[in-house]
Amino acid sequence: MSDVSSASSAASHRLMQKGWATQLFAAELPQASAQLRAEMERALDAPMSAFERFRLTEVCRVLVMGLHNRWSRLSYNEELAFSEDVGLWQVLWSHYSLSLRTLLDGDPELTPHKAFFMQQSLFIGKQLRLIHALAHKPFPEKLWKEIHAYYRFSELMQCALENVTDKLLTSENRVSCYSTYIHTLLIDLANLSVLSPQQILWMNRWLPRLARKAQPVDTSVPQIGLFLETHLDSSQGGTLRARVKPSSDPSLRVADLDEIAKTLRRRRRHLITGETPARIKLGEDINSDQAATLLAHLEAAWCPPDLSHAPDAPQFDDWEA
Repeated sequence: MSDVSSASSAASHRLMQKGWATQLFAAELPQASAQLRAEMERALDAPMSAFERFRLTEVCRVLVMGLHNRWSRLSYNEELAFSEDVGLWQVLWSHYSLSLRTLLDGDPELTPHKAFFMQQSLFIGKQLRLIHALAHKPFPEKLWKEIHAYYRFSELMQCALENVTDKLLTSENRVSCYSTYIHTLLIDLANLSVLSPQQILWMNRWLPRLARKAQPVDTSVPQIGLFLETHLDSSQGGTLRARVKPSSDPSLRVADLDEIAKTLRRRRRHLITGETPARIKLGEDINSDQAATLLAHLEAAWCPPDLSHAPDAPQFDDWEA
């Protein structure tokens, strides 16, 4: 084995050691971030099976999330915090990309874990969108293409709607590739420019449960309502629509947001009648006024009245353009 391969194997082994992780989190944040990123980059060259890399990437994902939680407490207006956090997630995504081809080819060890693998991959895309939101920075088109591609692969492997348990989500464990994808699209549509970082974090905490309420729509049947449209070959996120017209576009995906709209309104009514945010699963670190303000904002962003009540309104429906 070459010196490079030996070094890479040693790096991947260190990443799997609890003692090394303890030392990592005890270090100062910039130093810890640089160390983890360097170890993950070395591990990209480590000779290992796709399943071994899958196990490694889950450990790395936990470590990256731990440092992300520390970076997110700082100001993403500082370029170091933003670039370091984004860099960690992008290196982690590279590990999933290395295993993706093997998974698509039907690796017998990795295939039983395909739904979890793809959900983890989409979770990274969601995290990158969240970090850009917290920094109020535009989201790169190439990252949207990656997110759409991973979702398309989850469909190809027939695991897009399969529920998995993601231990990095403390508020809601039951998620799927589809709900994680919708989660990412809704972050993008939340009119982020007027939200504070804390409001964005609250929204992100609510979204795992909310996104599960979105349902795929059959695009061969005309429908009127409240819909989120996306194209898997696009370099952008999603668009709100008031109606679905039959389409043969193989890249078109449409989600029904009606249940999300009902949930937002129901939560607001509960607050008006005196329920506490904690009682209606909005968290204990937010008061009723803060919760009501954010719910109203999200309802306006995701469920605008002009869209839901005037389905032919030209500003929301340019099917004929």
